[in-house]
Amino acid sequence: MNHHNQEATQRNTSMNHQNKEEISNKINEKIREITNYTPTVGLFGNSGVGKSSLCNAIFGKDVANVDDVEGCTREAQDIRIGERGQTGGIILRDMPGIGEDPERQKEYVRYYKNNLADLDFVLWLIKADDRNYASALDAYNEIFKKTDIKEKPPILIVITQADKTNDMDDWDTNNYQPGGTQVVNIDRKVLDVARRFDISPNIIISVAVSKKGRKYNITKLVDLIVDKIPNEKKYSITREAEEDVVSEYAIDGAATGMWESIKEFAGRAWDEVKEVAATALASAAPKIFKSLNRWLKKKFF
Repeated sequence: MNHHNQEATQRNTSMNHQNKEEISNKINEKIREITNYTPTVGLFGNSGVGKSSLCNAIFGKDVANVDDVEGCTREAQDIRIGERGQTGGIILRDMPGIGEDPERQKEYVRYYKNNLADLDFVLWLIKADDRNYASALDAYNEIFKKTDIKEKPPILIVITQADKTNDMDDWDTNNYQPGGTQVVNIDRKVLDVARRFDISPNIIISVAVSKKGRKYNITKLVDLIVDKIPNEKKYSITREAEEDVVSEYAIDGAATGMWESIKEFAGRAWDEVKEVAATALASAAPKIFKSLNRWLKKKFF
């Protein structure tokens, strides 16, 4: 190799090293952004539907006062939980109860619509024993079908207090799950809500939470949230949810979401930096990537 060719090779090698290092630094920065992201989850629905009980069951904290008597808010309340300085945690935006005050229904609907663009996800709650949810249906149509924004947040319809489904005496208290006629009636409720709201039954789930902390279908709800939320935001849900409601399925979904987000971010440089990304992800989210090598071989290598 002549002198000029040798210099060119050394220069290209140096440039490639610099580019790889620069890309690696950007990947590390992107990983920090994902692991520290603070999502905002909107809580929609009629008053008295059990928003606080549900969030306490998912996140394991007293995120709001549970009031069995009456709705308590006419404005959105932002409740931040799991806060670490200015990063991490999750914001629960508790919206005014639709149906709480018929005279203010239009005002509330406008308020919901104005908040929509700021939300990463929406949980719309309907009580299992509520047979007249006309106000919720009207509000849903106005908010999600007549709102002109480019990207509406993903939504799940959550049927709360499944233990109050008729016949209430059929509830299996030992296993804390529906029994007897309740199983059929809950399925009917899901199909009825799907028909009235003109949505897929796949985004509807029934849940129950006891005052003593027992839970029905909360783990499945977390699974569904992880399924529906964008890739780069999946981790934030598994990070903040109680360990007992985060399944291996949800963990795998969060890991895959992070991996795919970084892969998309790296673009054409991916093959050169994926090992760096794997190491950085394992360090940033050890609980998610606890079996990193096995997971990577199974998924991507």
